Amino acid sequence: MSLFSYQIFNAVAKQQSFLRAAEEMNLTPSAVSHSMSSLENKLGFPLFIRSRTGVKLTNEGHSLLVHVRSILNSEEQLQQEAAQINGLEKGTVSIGTFSSVCINWIPDIVKSFRMLYPNININIMQGDYEDVLSWTKAGAVDIGFATLPVRDDLLSTPLHKDRLLCITPHTFKPAHSDYITVDDIKEEPFILQREGYSTDTMAFIKKYDLSVRSQFFIDDDQSIIAIVESGLGISIVPELILNKSSCDVSVYPIEPNEFRTIGLVTQKKQFMSPATLKMFDHIVSYIKSNNLMNI
Repeated sequence: MSLFSYQIFNAVAKQQSFLRAAEEMNLTPSAVSHSMSSLENKLGFPLFIRSRTGVKLTNEGHSLLVHVRSILNSEEQLQQEAAQINGLEKGTVSIGTFSSVCINWIPDIVKSFRMLYPNININIMQGDYEDVLSWTKAGAVDIGFATLPVRDDLLSTPLHKDRLLCITPHTFKPAHSDYITVDDIKEEPFILQREGYSTDTMAFIKKYDLSVRSQFFIDDDQSIIAIVESGLGISIVPELILNKSSCDVSVYPIEPNEFRTIGLVTQKKQFMSPATLKMFDHIVSYIKSNNLMNI
């Protein structure tokens, strides 16, 4: 079984499509299909469930993918170490992130990193909090932005305390004009993000034992703000979400103040490639240089 077949297997698992995997690998779909059939024959069991809409991993495929990604990561690390010995800076770094970090931080981080290390490729994967943790744990990404603490066996590095704020329609009037208390909102309908995105809001709700009424469970940050703007409810959101928002809502700090902690999650440092270590250090430097390190 060749390293190339493992790379194709990883691409198909990530894309859930022979066609998209072929585009990623610069191969024909028939070559991808043939490679996967050959790999399945050698292993003695199917790796994918094939359908008209694409492919999904079998249970056996899921088990094998962890080891395949470990092999590919080791190969990438070997290649990067060799490049370092030869005085070159090459490699690939994959970053997992959620929406507000992707919008506010990732563009500047990637742009400034590329100026320093133009030969290191950067891949960005966006999802919810749970996606990022599972990608990092499985080796699908090298570095993940997450809200801390995390339970998984990952190395976590706190970066930034992001204040939680309450957004409301302009028709809503709290008891105090410049802040909101729990008593102000305990009877209000909430606009919530679906599970996987709503960790911070749900922690706030549980902490203050709020009885939440909600008919909206939304994935996208900007959609939540738009629904609040329409007058259908209120929401608790991190401040970073509002930085580049143009929606017309009222924004109130919460008394007492509540925060989410944004940090990096990675495998242990001895398993990180040279390119990943450079990106890790660059992200920390970016946060410090922009006065965002408030932990």
